[in-house]
Amino acid sequence: MATTQGKGVYINVRGMIAVGLVLLGFAGWYGHRQYAIVQSWLPVEAVVTKSQVTQHGSFQRSRGGSQKMYTTEVEFRYTLDGKELVATTTPGYDSSSRADMEDLAKTYGPGTRHTIRYNPAHPNDISMSAGYNFGFFAPALIAGGLGVLFLGIGVSQLLPSRSIKALQCPACGNLVDPSQRFCRNCGAPLQLKAA
Repeated sequence: MATTQGKGVYINVRGMIAVGLVLLGFAGWYGHRQYAIVQSWLPVEAVVTKSQVTQHGSFQRSRGGSQKMYTTEVEFRYTLDGKELVATTTPGYDSSSRADMEDLAKTYGPGTRHTIRYNPAHPNDISMSAGYNFGFFAPALIAGGLGVLFLGIGVSQLLPSRSIKALQCPACGNLVDPSQRFCRNCGAPLQLKAA
């Protein structure tokens, strides 16, 4: 029973460390991508031609039911090298608050002018929120924070699980006291490793 419990702890620890590393990897990749957009995409003045709030999916809540998610789609018109372009973008995040997205749609109402950024290699690829702000880097920051949390929990649990393994009888897996010379369960001689 103790051996199974010990293995279960070890498997959970490995899983938490793996999840932490995956989250940190995603955070690094996404953060680098966003940084590259801020550094290499060019600014241009644009006029909003259309702005609307749309339901962008939903997610299951832990207590049952689903929560609707909303985003704001904004269509911009801008001119590059004498050529007029029209492209649509979103703020890059969703919200469960329709009111927040409606406020954003009002800020980016038809006829308003804003500085946006466009990809020089693909001028129809635009961003309305690119910049050194929390919203633009939020997915990377959240994933990085969760990655550190999972990794920290996993590593902190790894040390106690090794101690438990060192306090198990090598013959039957029963937990034993460090001062015992023989296992009370099977009578096997014990040579416990230091934890």
